[in-house]
This record gives sequence, C-alpha cells and structure tokens, in this order.
Amino acid sequence: MSKQNLPLGYLSKIMLTAMSCLMLFSCSIGETDYERQVKIDDQILYKYMADNNIQAQKHSEGFYYQVLTANSAGAALKKNDVVSFYYTITNLNPLSMALQNSFVAATPIETNELPGTKPAQFKLLTYSIIPEGLDYAVSMMRVGEKYRFYIPSYLAYGSYSTSDFTANSNFIIDIRIVDAKTETEIDDIQRDSIENYVSTKYTAFEKYASGLYFVDSIPGTGRRPNTVDYVSIDFTRKYMDDNVIKVTNGVSFFLGQGQAVQGLEEGIKLMKEGGTSVLIMPSKLAFKQSLCVIPQKTRAKLLTDRIISVDVLPYSIIKYVVKLKSSN
Repeated sequence: MSKQNLPLGYLSKIMLTAMSCLMLFSCSIGETDYERQVKIDDQILYKYMADNNIQAQKHSEGFYYQVLTANSAGAALKKNDVVSFYYTITNLNPLSMALQNSFVAATPIETNELPGTKPAQFKLLTYSIIPEGLDYAVSMMRVGEKYRFYIPSYLAYGSYSTSDFTANSNFIIDIRIVDAKTETEIDDIQRDSIENYVSTKYTAFEKYASGLYFVDSIPGTGRRPNTVDYVSIDFTRKYMDDNVIKVTNGVSFFLGQGQAVQGLEEGIKLMKEGGTSVLIMPSKLAFKQSLCVIPQKTRAKLLTDRIISVDVLPYSIIKYVVKLKSSN
C-alpha cells in the first residue's frame, strides 16, 4: 500500500544529526556533532590513503575516487538519468579507536556483480540513493566506466548501524556503470515487457492507456467502487517474476486520497465486490524511482526501523493480486 518513502535525501540528514564526538580529536567549542564527525572521517580517510599508498583524488564533497576503468567514448551521465550499475561495497573497519593505528578493508558487505544478477538502478542527482555520496560520485562517470569510491560516514549512513556495519562507518564502493536511460525510455521498455508477459501467461486481459493490465481472475458479484469509496481489500504484492514482496489482509482506505499507488487504485475501481483480480503495472503507476539502498540487504532493516516505508526496488514492474472485500 505505502506510496512513497520519506522525502528523498531525508534519510542521511536524519542519521547525521545524532553523531557524537568519538574523542579522537579535541572538540572545538561551538562545533556541531556533524562538523566534528566530518573532521574525524576526513582524517581517517586521509590516513588510510597515506598508509596504503593509494593514489586517489578527493572530491569537493568529501569522498575520494579512483578511475579503475575509463571509457571516454561512453555516454556522459545527466541529472534525472536512470542509471544502471553493478557494485561492491566494503566497510573500512578501524583496528582500534586510536587514530595512529592503520585501517583495513574487510570482506565485502555485499556485491551484486555476480552471474545472473540484475544491476541496481537509481535516478541520478535526485537524492534517491543511500549512501548519499554516491549521488555526487556516480555523476562523474560515463557508461562503461568503473570507479572506486571512498565514502565518509557523513555521506553514507552517519550514526546508523546494522549487523554489517557500525555507526559512523566509512565505505569503499566499486561502481561499474552499464546503462543510462530516461524515465520515458524505461516506461516504453516496461510496457513492452508487460505486454509480452501478459500475452503469454493469460488468455484474457484488459489493457488500459495508463499502462495498467487488468485480469479479472474471479469476477465479483457485488457493486463496483465509486471514485471516493471506502474500500477493504486483501492483496499480495509481487514482482513480475512472481517473487512475493508483501502480503496484506484486511487493509481499508479511501480511494482518491493518495493512500495507494495509482495503478492499484485504478485497478480496484474496475473490480466488483467479492472478486479477485490481477493488476500488472509499470513502475510509473507503482513506486516509480523509490529509494536505491546500497547494500541492498540493508533495506530490510531500514524498513523494520521505519526509516523508509517502501519495500520495492527502484523502477520495478509490480503485480498485485487483489480481493475486493467491500466498498461503500
């Protein structure tokens, strides 16, 4: 049901407000926790580069970068491009709290560059990716290039922690760009994919100009909802490959109030009480760009902690199986 995340870019800002001084350096009177953490992270990364003889450039935003594979012939990335990429993310773990000790890179927290793995996606320069530093970092790249980024905690998860990384963790992230498209191009591709899928899987369906495909699996015998009715439904949300995202029973809401995604509302208004229907929709009618979380496994904890509200990957085709229990 949930329609959107918290305002994009909001997550990092929240996490950073709770940072504390780790007593590695003297804390100047009047400095905020954020300003102190910036100094701490900057010194950690500077020392890591020096101790390991890493020739990396520092960006004005605070992260470091290395070009691993250049591709001057690749398309330059632009704001609002939907960027597809593979990644590996590693935590930069301190051996101790003392700054004079060196730092080591641990085993990768997650890599999605494996055979058969789909690339991650996000909308460039729209604050729709965590770690937030990747928004600026990826904008430097071209399609076909691979970079290594050293991201400070204040451009990542701040004081947030999981079983994979502690509060104020700095990260090493390798990014390989494989494609960039406009949202219009994404929508066209998805409509073709849905058309092929539905034509193969269902013998009868209805197609609407919005991009919604409607399959009346068990026709209802009751009334059809009006535009502003209060409806009660059971639903299963899936990806188009039938992997289940969420199962919810007995959820009720008013139509026309923005409490459900566009495609779900449109589909419910085509049903009759007592019926069960399948609604298949492009991301444009569902959760659109949502929020790209790196590493992807962290998404589940962010949902549990109610820091984000959307459980769907960016630019996903969505399939709902909906039972309309009542409308009034």
